[in-house]
Parts: sequence; structure tokens; C-alpha cells
Amino acid sequence: MMRGVHVFAALCLGCLLSGCSQWRYDLGAPLPALPEGQPFATGTPLAEVLAVLGPPLRITATDQGYALLWEYWQVRENTLGFSLGALGVDFLSVDLGEAHARTEMVMLQFAADHRLSSGIHERWDSDVGGGRSVQPLASLVSVVDVDDLVGRLPQQAWGRQSLELAPVTLNHQNRPDQGQAGISQRGVPAGIGQRSLEMD
Repeated sequence: MMRGVHVFAALCLGCLLSGCSQWRYDLGAPLPALPEGQPFATGTPLAEVLAVLGPPLRITATDQGYALLWEYWQVRENTLGFSLGALGVDFLSVDLGEAHARTEMVMLQFAADHRLSSGIHERWDSDVGGGRSVQPLASLVSVVDVDDLVGRLPQQAWGRQSLELAPVTLNHQNRPDQGQAGISQRGVPAGIGQRSLEMD
């Protein structure tokens, strides 16, 4: 008898769920174990760094040479929604969501002779968003948005620059992934910094 009550309660709860999703993103390749702070000694040749880290994800020219960036991201997004639609009440929706990210980033600057001049290695692990909503009419609002963190890697867009709109093509030297005006880490809003010239 009790088992039947539990099954019925589980079925009723399942009917109230309007939407539930889990998304997992792995961006880049895991980086090898490196010391925090300065990962390589000053003066290390570029060839030795590439042998350890592989090809970089982002590159930019600098006044003294160039800078390279390697990054690895793990992003987790969970959402859960309840609705009374199964009971014939279509005007109430409750949504919960949260997002968490772990990242590891290595940025190295090289002089024109291809020797390391400075660098940094950082890790962080934190919540990157979340929210709750009660919507009286329809579930139209997303409570979690990680689109700025999970966009394509820069290499997946190489060769496409000539097909972009004119403001984007003309701004190519300022691109934060492969331009000549600095590197922008993933997650920076597109309307500021180097990309502000691309806004309509």
C-alpha cells in the first residue's frame, strides 16, 4: 500500500515538472600540471613552452613581441522548472537555475627573439550565475545564461573574417582572440573593449 502511495506521489511530482535540463561544456584541452603564478622561467624559448602546452588558443601582437593564451573551461548549467499545467492551471510557472565554472588560464608574453619575458598561471572555481523566478502567465524568462562563456573557440572561426559585416572585418586587428590590440579572456561582454567598434 505504501509503495503505491510513493509511486503516485512521484508521478504527481513528475507531472508538475515543466522543464529540467543539465548542460556540461568542456572548452579547450586540460592543461598540464604547472606551478601557480609564473609557470615558466624568464628567458624560456618558445619551442620549450609549445612542447609542454601545445598550440595556444589566442594570440596577439605587443609592442615588445607577442602574447599567447591557453585556457581550459568546464561550465555546468542546471535548470529546474515547475508548472501547474498538468493540473489544468496554465498561468503559473516556477523556475530555478544555477551555473558554475572552473577555469585554468596561462598567459605568456614573448619578446621578439621568441624568449619568455613574463607570464601568469591562474585557476578559479566559482558560481557564474543563477536565479529564481515565479512567472504568472508563461515561462518566458531564462534564469541562467552562460552564452558568453561557451562560445566557439577562436580556431573554429579562422578564415571566416572576410565574410563578416564591414564593421567586424575592419575591426579585425583589434579582435581579442587573434588581433594586435591585446587578449580578452572568455566571458568579457562583446560591447566593451576591443569589440566596442563592432556595435551597431
